[in-house]
Amino acid sequence: MKAFRRTLYLTHRWLGIGMGLLMAGWCASGLVMLWHTWPQPEEDALRRVPAEIHWPAILPELAGLHSTKRFQAFQINMVGQEPVLTLTPQEGPPFALDLRTGHAGRITPEDAATSAIRYARATGAQGRPVFDGLSTDDQWVLDTHGRENGFYRFLFPDAAHTQVYVSSLTGEVMQATTRSTRLWAWVGAIPHWLYPAVLRKHPAVWSDVVILLSGTGVFLTVTGLWISVLRLRRAAPFTPYKGWHGVHHLSGAVFGVLALLWVTTGLLTMSPAGLFQSNPNATRPLRVTGTVTGAEIHQVLSRLISAAPPGCTGIKTAFLNNKVFMQITEQTADSLRIRRLDETLTPVPLTPEQIRQPLQSAGLLKTPDDLTFLTQADAYYFSRPTHQRHFPVWRAQATDGTLTYLDGQSGAVQTILDGPARRSRWLVYGFHDLDFQAGLRRTVMHRSIAVPLLCGVFCVFLSGVLIGIRRLRRTRLRAVGRS
Repeated sequence: MKAFRRTLYLTHRWLGIGMGLLMAGWCASGLVMLWHTWPQPEEDALRRVPAEIHWPAILPELAGLHSTKRFQAFQINMVGQEPVLTLTPQEGPPFALDLRTGHAGRITPEDAATSAIRYARATGAQGRPVFDGLSTDDQWVLDTHGRENGFYRFLFPDAAHTQVYVSSLTGEVMQATTRSTRLWAWVGAIPHWLYPAVLRKHPAVWSDVVILLSGTGVFLTVTGLWISVLRLRRAAPFTPYKGWHGVHHLSGAVFGVLALLWVTTGLLTMSPAGLFQSNPNATRPLRVTGTVTGAEIHQVLSRLISAAPPGCTGIKTAFLNNKVFMQITEQTADSLRIRRLDETLTPVPLTPEQIRQPLQSAGLLKTPDDLTFLTQADAYYFSRPTHQRHFPVWRAQATDGTLTYLDGQSGAVQTILDGPARRSRWLVYGFHDLDFQAGLRRTVMHRSIAVPLLCGVFCVFLSGVLIGIRRLRRTRLRAVGRS
């Protein structure tokens, strides 16, 4: 037993020297992320980017829009001086067509610059942008939707050093950063998620590294808890250690379980061995939306060119039950108006009856009464610092508990949460983010609880790092003395 304890102490000591600094960094970066998360474009500025669509006089021949091919979505928006149709096939990557010429391909950097300038002006940035190339693995777009198609990067010579990323496919502003948001990410999200581009652009390698390091952190914390129990005394000062050793022992005894909880849930966010991993077939929006043919889209385009709503700045589809429905954004005198139209361009407000049939056909609605209209967050659908949710929504519950959320105005599928996703919300993210209740998600309440707890766990790892540094110094001095 004595030999086993000695082995346990040595394992924890030397493993802690290697891992302690990383785990202290996880705590410190977690504190930063309570105030500064991953850089995101400003919502208000994004609304000012779309310009009114200038429709061509006639619809050109669209070679990529095959009449029998099926599509799961399309959208139309103005990019520079060109109206662009972006099509998402049922199978294969999305592609864009110029509605003036019918030609397919990327938009030009010159047209994309128009979107970047409109966004930058809305944030107060001045000056002409400098085109900085096409990127698919830039540090700030590694997890941005559509990055496989490439983003044009534009640099602005303003005081904030604004960078704007525009999709080369749709001309939409997909990401924007400033010097401040980039700096905070380098001391917050990037070390916390182990997110440097050199690693994150290789998803499989990144996942393995995170799982390996967080798994090692779990083992280190478990051995530390075991040692703290073995060495804990029943009377003051409760520890046989002094100085930083005493701080490490007592803080570990108090905050060790919390440290174990956080590092374990951090490991589980990676779904090791498929744990808590959703079934992609069960969470596919196509179960509700369905697809339509190229011929149907062609008919809609013909109607839009001949009778498009005035002031239209954007068209996005929200198919439902294999039927074409569109969300039309119109610029009025003082605001933006969003309307839902069917394939004949007739306004069709979304009703519960319209969404019950596709939900029931897909097995996503237990009974008609299990369809609920939400105007505020519930236990699963709520905003996070890195992911804003929009309301109102319709929530449907299936027999197996799967939850489907659809936009309350357009019917677009917002998210589908199957059993693994619902369990991870409580067993993983509930503990890791401390957001079990709505009150805990309020900024002031969340910070007032998270900050002292994170500081306590940080003290555990910081004291371990200091002990490790002293141990290494003594070891080096002994080696020098023997030589």
